[in-house]
Amino acid sequence: MNTTLGQKDKSWLEIFFSGRNALSWQAIVNRSAPSNWLEQVQPWIDTFKEEESESKVIVLPIFDSDGPSQWYGMATDARSAAILSAELTALVGPSYSDFKGHSLNSNSNDPIEYALIERFGKFVFRLNPLSSELRLEVMKSMQLYINLRKHCPSVPDRTQRPFGRIRADFDRALLVGNEVDAQHLRDELIATGRLNAEQQKYLEIRLLAGLGRQQQLAHDYTLIRSILELSPPTQVLTDIIEALYATYISPVERTGDLQTILTIFRQKILQGFGPLFKERKGLRSLDVLKSFLLFELTQNKPDIFRCDDIIANFPIEGEGRELVLNWRASLAEDTPKPEQSDLRDSIIKAIGDENYESAIELCISSLPAQYAYSSLLRCAVELADAETISKVLELVSQAPESIHNSWSKRDLTRLAQLEKLPTIIDTSLRPDSDWMNWIEYVKRGVFDRPPLQILEDSVARWSVTAYATDPQLCKKLSIEIGNAEGEAEEIFRSSFTYFAEFFTDRQSQPVRSFIPIYLMLLNAIAWNGTVSANELELSTGLMQALIDAGPDKSDYSEGLDAYFEILESNNAPNNIDWALNASEMLAINSSPNKEVRLRFFLSVVEMARENVHRLNSIQRAILPLLAQDYSCPDLLSTFPVIHENENLAEKKNYSKFSGLIGIYTLTETAAIRAKNFLQKLLPNARVEINADFSSTERLRHLASAADIFVFAWKSSKHQAYYAAKDARGNRVTRLPLGKGSASILDCVLDELGKIQVQ
Repeated sequence: MNTTLGQKDKSWLEIFFSGRNALSWQAIVNRSAPSNWLEQVQPWIDTFKEEESESKVIVLPIFDSDGPSQWYGMATDARSAAILSAELTALVGPSYSDFKGHSLNSNSNDPIEYALIERFGKFVFRLNPLSSELRLEVMKSMQLYINLRKHCPSVPDRTQRPFGRIRADFDRALLVGNEVDAQHLRDELIATGRLNAEQQKYLEIRLLAGLGRQQQLAHDYTLIRSILELSPPTQVLTDIIEALYATYISPVERTGDLQTILTIFRQKILQGFGPLFKERKGLRSLDVLKSFLLFELTQNKPDIFRCDDIIANFPIEGEGRELVLNWRASLAEDTPKPEQSDLRDSIIKAIGDENYESAIELCISSLPAQYAYSSLLRCAVELADAETISKVLELVSQAPESIHNSWSKRDLTRLAQLEKLPTIIDTSLRPDSDWMNWIEYVKRGVFDRPPLQILEDSVARWSVTAYATDPQLCKKLSIEIGNAEGEAEEIFRSSFTYFAEFFTDRQSQPVRSFIPIYLMLLNAIAWNGTVSANELELSTGLMQALIDAGPDKSDYSEGLDAYFEILESNNAPNNIDWALNASEMLAINSSPNKEVRLRFFLSVVEMARENVHRLNSIQRAILPLLAQDYSCPDLLSTFPVIHENENLAEKKNYSKFSGLIGIYTLTETAAIRAKNFLQKLLPNARVEINADFSSTERLRHLASAADIFVFAWKSSKHQAYYAAKDARGNRVTRLPLGKGSASILDCVLDELGKIQVQ
C-alpha cells in the first residue's frame, strides 16, 4: 500500500492549501491546524495516497476564518469523474449549493484552480454553498460522503472489472432480456462497493423494468415507497410510472370510461405513490405523460397550464393522443383558469416539470410578485439561452427597488451568473437537450460535464418521435456517429446501449426513418470483432428491426454485410445456436437480396462443418430444414455424419417421456419447427404451441398443465407473460435468449434432462 505522496500530488496540494485558503499545507503536515478542520481534509488525503488504483477521487475544501466555505472535487479519469459528479449531485446538488454536475472552467486564472486543472485536467468540480447558513449542511454532507467511501466493502479481487464496463454489460443484458446475466451483473455491480443503498434500489428497479417485469415492479410496494422521498434518476422515475400505468391503467384505458380510469388511478396509484407526480422532470414517455394528466384530473383544482403542457408534449402521431385529448376535454367547460394566487403553484410545477418556457410566461403574468422574479432567474439559468437571458435581465432591471432589496443570496448568485453567461459560454449548445446537440458537444471535446453522465441524466427526456418523423435527421445522426474519430469515437462506442435502447425499445414497432440508425448500430457491433452472447442477440434484434422497417435492396444488403461480418468474427462452437437462429430469422422474412442472404447461410453451414464433432442432435436436425428454406436441400449431402449422436432419444431415454411440453412465442414458424422435431424425438409426448397476445384462458391452461414450459421472452407480450407466470406458480418457466427454434429446443432438452435425472 502506498503511504506517501508523489511529488506531483504534493505540489498541487501545497498550492491548494495556500493563498486564499486559510488552511495551509504546513499546518496539515505538522497537525497544528484545528482538529475539526483536519477532520475535513485528512481522511480524503489519506484515502487518495493509499489507493493503488489509477482511478482516484478526492474532495477538498477551501477554508476561511469560519471554516470550509467552498469545495472542489477531483477525479483522475472520465469514469471516476462521472461517478463523482453523480454522487456530489445526490449528496449536495442544487439543494444546498450551486453544483449541477458541471466541470470547472478550464480558463480559470485562479492559482488554486489552475493547479487543479494542471493535475486533473477537465475532471475538476467546484461547489459553492447557496448561503452562509447552508455551509454547515454542505460540510455535514461531505463528512458523510468520506465516511461512506471509507466503509465501502473492500474487494480483495484486484482483477475486478471496471465499473463502467460492468454497467454497460448489464444494460446489454437487459436489452436482450437475458435475466440470468442481468442478475449476475447486478450482483457484480453491488460487489464493487461503488453503490450506496439508494443506488442499489435504483438498480433493482432498472432490472425489473428492463426485463419487462412491470407487474412485479408495480406490486413491489415496499421498493417503490422506499424511494418516494428521494430524487430518483429520470430513467428510474420513468420505469416506475410506466410499470404502474401498464399494470393498473392500460387494461382499462380502452374502455373510454374516464371515471372508472380515475377511480382506479386514485386507488391503485395516487393513494400510495402520489409523491411521484410532484415533478415530471421533462420526461416524454407516453405513459408518463398520460399518468401526469390523470394526476391533474384527480385534483380538486386541476392545473390547466400543466394539462395543456402535457398535451403540447404528446406527439401528434403518438398512440393514444385522441384518448388524452378526450381526457383534457373533460375540463373544458367547468374548470376555471388559475387565479393570480394560484399561479405560483403552477410556476413551481412547470419548473419541476422542466417546462421552463411555460414557466417564464407564467412568471411574466405574475409580475411584479417577488416570487415571479426569483423564478425568472431560475428559468433563465436553466435554459442558458442568450435570447431568454437578455429578456429576463431586462425584466429584472425594471423591477421595483423593493423587489431588489428582498432578493435572497441565491437570487443574487443567479443574477450574477446570468450577467456573465453570454460572455463565457456558447449558449447555443445544450448537450442535455437532444441527440444532435449531445453529439456536437462530444465532437468539440471540451466538457463541463462528462458526456456519459449527461446521457444517463437526460436521455429519458428526449423525444423519440422527433426522429421517427424526420428521416433526414436520422440519417444525419448516423453519419455523425459513423464518421467520428479519436476520443469522440470512443465515447460514442461507450454510448452504444443508450442508442440501441432509445431507437429500438422505445417504439412498439420498427420505424422506417430509423433504418440509417439500425445500420449504424449493426456496423458498430461488427467493428468490435469478437463480442459477447448478449451483443450477438442485440445484432439479431437490430437485423430484425431493419427487415421489419422495410429496407430497400441497398440498405438490406448493407445490414446483412455487417451481420455477415459479425458471424465471421464470432465463428466458434458456442455460437452455433445463434448462427442457426440468425439463419432461420433471415429465412422466414422477406429478402430484397436473396443472393447475399444465401451467402450468409453458406457461411453458417461451413461454420457447422468445421465444428461437426461438436454439433448436437438439435443442431443437426435444424440444418436440413434450413437448407430447404434456402432452396439448396442437397447442400448437406456430403456433410459428415457422427453416428453416436443419431439415437439421442434412445441414448438419453427421452423417448419414454409422455408429458406435455408448452411453447409460447409470437414467432410461430420457429415454434412449429421445434414442435416437429420434438414429436419425432419424443413420440409419447404432447407438444402444444400458443401465440396469444394477451392473457387468455387457453394460455393459462397450457402454462398450468405443461410439464415443461418455454416462454420466448423477446417474442412476447407482457400481459401474456404474467398470465403464464401466475399459472405456473412455483414451477420453472424456461426463457430462451433467442427467438429461433434452436434456442427453444435447447431449453426443452435441458429441462428434459433434469426431469430424467430426477
